[in-house]
Amino acid sequence: MKASLALKSIHRPRKPVMLATLGLVTTVAIVGVATLHRAGQASSAAATEEQRAVIQRRPFVASLSVAGTIAPGPGGEVTAPFDGTIRSVEFVYGERVEPGQVLVVFDAADLRARRNEAEAAVLKSSQTAAEFADWEHGPDVSRARRAVALAESDLQDADRKIDETKSLLDRGLVPRNEYDAALRQRQVQEAGLAMARQDLAQALARGGATPRRAAGLDLQNARDRLAELAGESASAVVRAPIGGVIVRPPADKAEAAVHAGQQMTRGQLIGAVASPGALMVTFQLGETDANRVRPGQPVTVTGTGFPGMMLKGRVTAVAGEATPPSAGSPISTVAALARLEPLSPQQAGAVRIGMTAAVSIQIYANPSAVIAPPAAIQGAAPNATVSVRDPAGGRVRTTAVRIGQVAPDGVEILSGLRPGDVVVWTPPPPVPTTAS
Repeated sequence: MKASLALKSIHRPRKPVMLATLGLVTTVAIVGVATLHRAGQASSAAATEEQRAVIQRRPFVASLSVAGTIAPGPGGEVTAPFDGTIRSVEFVYGERVEPGQVLVVFDAADLRARRNEAEAAVLKSSQTAAEFADWEHGPDVSRARRAVALAESDLQDADRKIDETKSLLDRGLVPRNEYDAALRQRQVQEAGLAMARQDLAQALARGGATPRRAAGLDLQNARDRLAELAGESASAVVRAPIGGVIVRPPADKAEAAVHAGQQMTRGQLIGAVASPGALMVTFQLGETDANRVRPGQPVTVTGTGFPGMMLKGRVTAVAGEATPPSAGSPISTVAALARLEPLSPQQAGAVRIGMTAAVSIQIYANPSAVIAPPAAIQGAAPNATVSVRDPAGGRVRTTAVRIGQVAPDGVEILSGLRPGDVVVWTPPPPVPTTAS
């Protein structure tokens, strides 16, 4: 019993202390929540306060950003001049070459054989054309004419024989069957003359306008072929068309670097000489942006491979055919090309073919545009409006506006606002956050 009383006496004084502690914690929590609530209300009120801006004219630019690749410009392609075998390669991809420097030497043995065949064809065609040029006095026509003359002479002899036999028959000096035989002989001679004249007409027809024209065309084709092969013979040594760095052909046009003994077809790419003064940048446009980009628009090119440099240029071409959607691109794309301005020596040393590039295309520019803040626009075109405060009375009115180009830093207003107008808007309240 005494032990129990002792325990009660020990624990009884602690109860008021615990209650006091709990009360203090509860008070602090209530004060903290109230403070946070007041701070949140103040922040919300500040965020939803009316904003205003004075409309002014200023330069306005709208641009489109796409990814691209540095590429060699036109005029630097090195191609095989004819179907043949490479005898030697005199360059290394990636090195600088000078205009006229020997790059590749082709084996011209097969070409010489083809040139000899073409020359023989020219000689034969020339002979045929010469025969047609003097066809009426040629051997075929002369032979046919002699046959006609001989047949006419034989017919005349047959006529004289008939006349003589008839005279003798009338006097009873020859039998009747001899006269009949003379008549049959004349018929044979007359048929021979008709056949000879037909042969002459056919011989003359073989040298007429149509065959003569065909012979002339054959001769011209043979001469053109000979001239082509003669030109190819002179191009067996391939030289650099311009100065610059020679690079490999695109991966879709060549599988490996060229080498001695390789069989090439006419027009096959050997490489491309990239001149610092004629670099290009290739890029793809989405189908929604293709009609916004046109040749002549300025571009600005930057890249991680040449940091701190900003290259200038202009769009030169936008493809007229789109590439269908694929697994990597859910929409159709359109290929485009921009030519860069000549690079400085420092830029030429840093910018290389095949580097990735960020291309910014200036699709619109207005040196003096009426610009409104994007947040001030209510609704969407063609039913967009803004709130304008009257500077005299302070009354706010809603005005319809016609929107032009849109950029992140402003919206071009074509009508509905004038410089000096004061537009007002109230940002939407922030979404309250729940304390965890």
